Amino acid sequence: MLASLKDAREYFVDLPRQLESYLDADYQQALANTLEAINQLLDVVSTVDQQARDDKLITTAEATVIGEHGFVLLLKLIDLMEKLDLPHKRQEIEQISLVFARWVMHYNGRLNHIEPLVNAFAQSANSMTEKKSLLVLVELMSMVIDSSADSIKHDVEDSSLYRPWRLLHLNRGIVATRTHDVDLMKRVFDEMIFYLPQDAAGFFSEGVQEMEALDYPPPVRKLIEQYHLNQAKARLH
Repeated sequence: MLASLKDAREYFVDLPRQLESYLDADYQQALANTLEAINQLLDVVSTVDQQARDDKLITTAEATVIGEHGFVLLLKLIDLMEKLDLPHKRQEIEQISLVFARWVMHYNGRLNHIEPLVNAFAQSANSMTEKKSLLVLVELMSMVIDSSADSIKHDVEDSSLYRPWRLLHLNRGIVATRTHDVDLMKRVFDEMIFYLPQDAAGFFSEGVQEMEALDYPPPVRKLIEQYHLNQAKARLH
């Protein structure tokens, strides 16, 4: 997994060689144009970081604009990987989007595109078993929720079951449960109820069913059952 934007820059330098056998002339040019723009963006990011060391910080609005530009470019690459039917490469770029999001959030920017982040979280969660790693993942998911643009938080277009905002909360609830940290679970569950009131009851209902099949500690089982009962009562009123 890439740990820094320096790693990301090295990845993009080598990407044309990795894709050479998959690309015709038009795709090669499209890739070259996008990578040139990404390289210029990373130069801007490096300059911002250097200025920050001298206490010259960018504003939230500036960080948001840089983040918007970066995610548009990353989404272009993701779209290209889909057209080439290279899911592994798509996943790699989604992981890079997570690294970039951390940079945007460091400067208090707002995130307008969270789909690649949600996909990256799902990939990471599937490969993690240690509680410490799961706790770090929940914290990063929470940061993305806090930093998401208001248009995403308002969840106006709530008809799609696969919208990133919904999946982010449900997946965070699952990962939080896997930590067995009851206090963390309460915080995550309460935010889910706040942001996704129409989905929370179903989440806890499924959670109770899973508790019977999986060997979760008694405090975790008790908490899930409590939230399930509370949601059932709320739906009756």
